[in-house]
Amino acid sequence: MEILFEDKYVIAVTKPAKQFVHPMQGEADSKDCLLFSVRDHIQTKLWPINRLDRPVSGIVLFAKSPEIVTKFQDIWHLDSTQKKYTCLHRGLLEESGVFNSPLSKRSVNKEIHKDIKQEALTLYNPLQVFKHEFCTLTEVEIKTGRYHQIRRHFRKAVMPIIGDRKHGKGVVNNHFLEIYGLDRIFLHAKELIFIHPYTSHPIHISCTLPIELLSVLKKLKNEL
Repeated sequence: MEILFEDKYVIAVTKPAKQFVHPMQGEADSKDCLLFSVRDHIQTKLWPINRLDRPVSGIVLFAKSPEIVTKFQDIWHLDSTQKKYTCLHRGLLEESGVFNSPLSKRSVNKEIHKDIKQEALTLYNPLQVFKHEFCTLTEVEIKTGRYHQIRRHFRKAVMPIIGDRKHGKGVVNNHFLEIYGLDRIFLHAKELIFIHPYTSHPIHISCTLPIELLSVLKKLKNEL
């Protein structure tokens, strides 16, 4: 287990792809979730402050009491809080920009209400273009926290994230599985920056790309 940050209020760890953050009703394998693993490791009861989709890897922050969760909710969408991701997506993206299109709301029972729209703001900055595979490595920052926000915004822009089996392109995903060994979504929560609500200290937590994503990038760069 990789602990990225810990104090008496919170602990931040790396979530691997394909693991649930917390137990999910109706999902038998969610009992082996990140929440329980970290709880058992540090022998402290925990509550998730943020969540990542099961296929996504990266930083997850847990609170050591319910009251701490409330404190962090108050600062979670402030401009001083930054939540940055790295993704590899279809399309050649050459300039930074913003996705500012509302997304349909997801209900508690997992239904999507297309008639109820929520504001959704996603900032993006291309890092490297791979023309031979018609894809781009991009840094993403979310300013809202909607259901599958990054994945849905890139799909709406006709630039689906590679390896996304729900919102992506099957033929592209299969190609990257066969040629590059990518058996997961290429989306990783790499950076979390905030002003600590208890200490007022600036906190900067970072998480490097896991080896399976670095391997894909290495193969892509070798073909340039």
